[in-house]
This record gives sequence, structure tokens and C-alpha cells, in this order.
Amino acid sequence: MYTWDESRNMPALSSYTPGMNLDALIGIYEQYYAAIDPRRALVDAAGTGQLVLCQEHLSDQYVSRSEFFQDFQIPAGIRYLMGVKFATPDNNGLLLGLLRSSERKEYSSADKENAQSILHHLGRSISLWHESKHLHRNAAIGNELAANMGLALFALNRERKIVYANEYAESLIKSSAELKLVGGHLVAVDAQENAQLQAALQRVGKLRQAESVALRGLNQLCAHRLFLNIAYLPATALQSVFDNAVLMVTVRSRPDAAQAGLAQLRQSFGLSKAEATVAQAMLQGRNADECSALLGVSITTIRSQLRAIYEKTQTRSHAEAMIALMSVLPVRR
Repeated sequence: MYTWDESRNMPALSSYTPGMNLDALIGIYEQYYAAIDPRRALVDAAGTGQLVLCQEHLSDQYVSRSEFFQDFQIPAGIRYLMGVKFATPDNNGLLLGLLRSSERKEYSSADKENAQSILHHLGRSISLWHESKHLHRNAAIGNELAANMGLALFALNRERKIVYANEYAESLIKSSAELKLVGGHLVAVDAQENAQLQAALQRVGKLRQAESVALRGLNQLCAHRLFLNIAYLPATALQSVFDNAVLMVTVRSRPDAAQAGLAQLRQSFGLSKAEATVAQAMLQGRNADECSALLGVSITTIRSQLRAIYEKTQTRSHAEAMIALMSVLPVRR
């Protein structure tokens, strides 16, 4: 069973019956004989869901002169094939071959009828297997990317209970002084911040528009430490991946001051030197008044630069801007 890569003229995804010591044989097939396999063209040309018996198209005379059959297939102990092409989500198509050894007779009409009767169920099973394979691969890639970016991911269902959390999210919950789990729900430690968080979760679930929330924890005199982005998952397929989740919450921690490089901020968002300096001060936890005192400019100038930062980062609030600014900074482990 495989999909075909036209650009490389060889199988792109291959799976076969385990426990039959076929690894070496499949390797030879994929590297050379797959490209000259006359059965593939027959199955491909028949169209999706059409069962093909190669014995009905390839005569004994043809087989006796075929490099594919004489040098590879028959010496491998295989003679007959019943094949079908199934549709896949990526529209590449997946070819399934049912092989019969050269010691056995060719497929009968009863064999064909039996195979035809289970094609629908077989096609559905293969489609699910194919999707699952891609999902597992993409999930592994996504987890690695999220960890490298210092990004915690939580998926919430309609009751706002957590149905998925990546490893970084689990680690964050254990060490955070701003967030905790209560009855499977994501809860801010500070009561006032939790009210804001729960209201934002409710609004996003209802209005389906993303929002951002910043958390300080119990020490309301310190700078915000966690920055949450809450988004709605509209796609049914994506919701099913996360066990019927409807909300995705991503969480970033404020970076160390040393990570907030002016050059990187300027290059990533097109900030002026003055704007990047204010953005760096924001990442270090300073508010507008503190930026004004630190940089020796008026509060009016700082607010003007903040508006420019919001515009260039395409954000609407301090929390959203912080999430955007932190997204380009390296993560320290």
C-alpha cells in the first residue's frame, strides 16, 4: 500500500503486511522496480474505487517478457495482484495491492466479488489510518516547535475544561505562580485576574474573536509575567484532533531582559530605534511612566511610540503587543 511521488517517480508513503520479512524486497521495489511496475498504471487508470485484476490485462506472454515480472516479482514468489486506488485527504491517491503467491491460482470471480463487497469499509479504514499517520507526525512537529518557542498550549472544550496540554504547558502549570488547574479548568491565581480570564474565555467562545490576557499573579505590584492568547477553533477537523476542543489558549512567559535585543525587534517589526527601545523596556516589565523616566522623554512621546508599536505589530493592546514582541525572541532553557 503506497502513495506515489510523481516528481521522484517512486513511492512516497509505503506500508505493508508486517512479519513477512519483506523489508529488503520492499526496499528494492521502491528504489527501482516500482517505477517500471506495469500494474500501477492499470490501477491508477481505472479510477478511484475501481477494483482491478491485473490478470485480466496482462497476458502470460506479456509476463514472460516483462523485466518487472521475470527479474523481480516472480523470483520474489508473487504472481497475481488485485489492486484499487483510494482517495486521500491530500488528493494524491493511495494504491492498495492484494498479492497472491505464484504457487496459487489466479483470482476467481468469487474472489473479486468478495473483495468488492468490502471496498467501502476498507477505503474508510485506510483513509482513517492515513489521516492518523499525518496527524501523529504533525503533532510531533508541533510539540517540538512549541517547546522551542517557549509556547504552552492548552485546548479547552465547550465547558472550558482542558482536554489537551503540551509538555511545556504541563511544566508551566507546575511552576507558575500565576496559573493553576482547578477541576480541570484553567484558573488565574489572583481572583480579579481570574474574573478577567474567565470572562475572556466566555467571550471568545461566544463571539469567536481572539483575545489576549496578561497575568501578574498575587503580587500586583510586579510586572505581568504571563501573556495568554485565546482563540476559537472553527474547523471541525481541528476540533476533533484535540478531543472536541473549541478554544486554544497559548501562553508565553516574560523573557529575561537580556533576551530583548533591539536589533531583533527593529528587524522583525520595522520599529524605529526609539520605538524598539520602548518595546525592550516593555519586555523588561516597565510601564509607560517608568519608560518615560528611564528614557528621559515625556509621557506623551512614550504613548505616541506605544501607538506606533501597536500598529507595526498589528495588535490592539499591551497584552497582544507583548505576545507579538516575545514571539521573535530566543527561548532560554
